[in-house]
Amino acid sequence: MKRCGYLWMQSLIAGSQQEMRAALSTLDQGLPKNPHVKILPKSNGWISLSPLEAQPEPLSLTMLKAALGTQWPMTSLLDMLKETDFRVGFTGTFKSPTAWETMERAALQPRLLLCLYGLGTNAGLKRMNAEEHGASYKDLLYVRRRFITKDHMRDAIRRVV
Repeated sequence: MKRCGYLWMQSLIAGSQQEMRAALSTLDQGLPKNPHVKILPKSNGWISLSPLEAQPEPLSLTMLKAALGTQWPMTSLLDMLKETDFRVGFTGTFKSPTAWETMERAALQPRLLLCLYGLGTNAGLKRMNAEEHGASYKDLLYVRRRFITKDHMRDAIRRVV
């Protein structure tokens, strides 16, 4: 019985290796002909990729946006993030790495939301109009560096989900 399992595993591995060899061969043959890829002489061959044309938006995403627009017209993503925090309280997971926090939670929460929105939408912290919310770019940068970590993000995502 053990021998049968071993033979099955060996054939599975051999099949996977063959698929990988075929894929690498296709890549090796197609890479020099690909107009979007260049191998640069810098540091033993850096790979340079030219930007591709934007793909059309998936139909499901268009339908989702339309459904959200009819359900909640004129509601921004930032408002949804704020409402989610109001209901779930996920900003409570973002704590200072030190034993004390000098910033009041009432001031920290909107800054956290602006940081998370700027990072999540890929707009960045500089693009967030924090001045109208009583915070500067430096304030957001401080919150980003001090409070937002990978573990805190994972905990916040768990809480939202």
